[in-house]
Amino acid sequence: MPAANDFPTHPPAPFESKNSEVVRSIQQRDLLNRWLLLYAAQKSPPAFTEYDPALSAKDRPKLVSYSVSENNDHASILITSYGSQISKAYGRKGLGRELSEYLGPDRAPQVMPIYEECIRRRLPVYTISRIEDRDGRQVDLERLLLPFSDGKHVTNIIGAFETISTDGHFQIQRLIADQTPVDIVRSVIDKDLHFTPPPRISPHHTIEFE
Repeated sequence: MPAANDFPTHPPAPFESKNSEVVRSIQQRDLLNRWLLLYAAQKSPPAFTEYDPALSAKDRPKLVSYSVSENNDHASILITSYGSQISKAYGRKGLGRELSEYLGPDRAPQVMPIYEECIRRRLPVYTISRIEDRDGRQVDLERLLLPFSDGKHVTNIIGAFETISTDGHFQIQRLIADQTPVDIVRSVIDKDLHFTPPPRISPHHTIEFE
């Protein structure tokens, strides 16, 4: 396992052009599809107030919301809600803090460009970052960022986070506290920006089984 404060010095992976199929998590894919339904109607990020995903109590701890203030070439990103799952991974809460300040000077140079790309492109960004827990188990942190706008500027971002290990169980407490995950996937979802829900079966239809 990397030593404490063993931050990577190599360049992060470049952003690749992808469609929604790059997203592995079913819950994240559902959030993205709901966003795409709104985006397709106006070819622009929807208003934050228009987005109302159906979330279970199990899913809510995986979400983080941010407010964005764009000023010339700089965007200020404020954490407005913070899921308990990511709080455990970072080892501290972030509600009400500037994202760059919360991340700190070592981690911010790697993580902030992900959010800045989401704001600059006004499109969803999806990343997979790899890290090891305290027992040496490999863990992937999957991040989906969804932008929202007032028609001119990005005003809000919703971040959905998943942590998964092929070993099954892993230690999430302070998982990212003393090291920075290495990005293995960085993608902007800019292809096939639409979603068509599957047709519902009418109660008048006859379903036959062979």
